[in-house]
Amino acid sequence: MRNFALYILFCSLFFAGIQQTLFAQNTNKAQIKLTKKQARMQAKFEKLAIHPYIQSSLWTGVIPVKDITENIDVNMPYKLLFNVTVGPNDSLTAKTENPGFTEVGRIMNLHVASGVPAKNLEVVVLVHGPALFSLLKNNNYRLMYKVSNSNLPLIEELQNKGVKFIACGQALTMLNLNMDELIPNIGLALSAQTMLSYYQLKGYILYNEDKAE
Repeated sequence: MRNFALYILFCSLFFAGIQQTLFAQNTNKAQIKLTKKQARMQAKFEKLAIHPYIQSSLWTGVIPVKDITENIDVNMPYKLLFNVTVGPNDSLTAKTENPGFTEVGRIMNLHVASGVPAKNLEVVVLVHGPALFSLLKNNNYRLMYKVSNSNLPLIEELQNKGVKFIACGQALTMLNLNMDELIPNIGLALSAQTMLSYYQLKGYILYNEDKAE
């Protein structure tokens, strides 16, 4: 059982690594390519993954597991708080989806795949630092990165399914961004830090999605 758990952990980290490889800054400005091993793992993931609730991105998929012996209480409300700070570095990384946002969808899908009704999910995404650029309207994104904003379909689906996005006013100001440059229905807070304390005191579980490289 311990070896199986370690294998599952390895797979989870490996899939995250594939997407973060696509998202990472390429200092040579050459096209980012997967290694052969990563490509095989991605192909396997594409074949096995299901998308029980959030469906706009491959990377929100989860792999079904048979004969589990442990599960969560599916009747509880699940209040999930995501802290997303990583954003695109250049036009190459701007082509790929923000892994912080895809992880929001993946965690939601994991809960639904576990049997939790979607109505029991309460999800808030705090966006600050360079991640704010991932919220740009497509025209503004294209002006900055010369490519379309591939995050928009996923963000729209998340919003349509009740996910609240909140921008940090401190970071917005320091990055010389205005709310009218961002996509609609984004909340604005004085700071992400005060929202972090507020929502955690309200019982939300924090997921830090600021570790991508």
